[in-house]
Amino acid sequence: MTRQYRQAIMLRWLGRGFAMLTALLLGAPAAPAQAQPPGLQNTNVNVNYVYAASLGFGGYSLGGLSANVYALPLSYALPGLPHDGWTLKLLLPIQIGFYDFNATVAGQKISISQQSLTAVPGAELQIPINDWLVVKPFAQGGVGHAFGTGSGNPNAWVYLAGARSVAQWRAGGYTFSLGNGAVYAGDTTAGSGFAEHYVSLQIAAEVRRPLGFQIGHWTPDIGLYAAEYYYPAPLVFSRFLHTPLRIDNQNEIGFSVGIAEPFKLLSLSNPRIGAGIVFGGGLTVYHINFGFPF
Repeated sequence: MTRQYRQAIMLRWLGRGFAMLTALLLGAPAAPAQAQPPGLQNTNVNVNYVYAASLGFGGYSLGGLSANVYALPLSYALPGLPHDGWTLKLLLPIQIGFYDFNATVAGQKISISQQSLTAVPGAELQIPINDWLVVKPFAQGGVGHAFGTGSGNPNAWVYLAGARSVAQWRAGGYTFSLGNGAVYAGDTTAGSGFAEHYVSLQIAAEVRRPLGFQIGHWTPDIGLYAAEYYYPAPLVFSRFLHTPLRIDNQNEIGFSVGIAEPFKLLSLSNPRIGAGIVFGGGLTVYHINFGFPF
């Protein structure tokens, strides 16, 4: 393979610019494959990361591509707005992404690295239906910038909207939660008109209970949850020199730890932290979570 040919493959991957990176950040399906060089198939490497908006910290590896996203879930709650009993939650998640692609073709190594920084501000309304059910419609929109793309427009508009609900009740020392959600998300590359989007239908359940000891005045607890994600249009993950991976369903199991009784740490209400694993369809993702994702 000549040096010029190797560069052509690399620039095709880089030239996708931020369209690939925002697909990773908000989970848009990979774009249809372009014409391939003679003798090679699927040389385009499109990044697809449907989980980032809800995973917190996470990553995956597939077909020579390693993608990792680190999110800071900044938010601020305004109780009593716009009506008594409601809460307006202002959202400002900051996401940093690191993407590395490594492959060997005809004995020649290909290695590419990219980074991205994205801010997607928005708002969520927490509407209590009764004492145990809350509905949470939300909308977010922002911009992201990619570094190290080599060519193409590194900026993109990113957006997501939808609604989630969570039902919660207690029985003895246990707290049970049932969550549902529908999310639409996508991106549009600035200037080029390239756009992608996806729809995710979600359902999950969690059970929490105190750990049986105290730290000062606080009683730690642990929560275990399971979730399922259904994509009406299959997610498509491109694989270098292989057929794309298509995923209709994913499952998730995980845990989180926190405090049994409501409390506030700095500006965070009832903060929790844990870990989860998303699996199914041939792709596995490990991530850090910030509690039940509903």
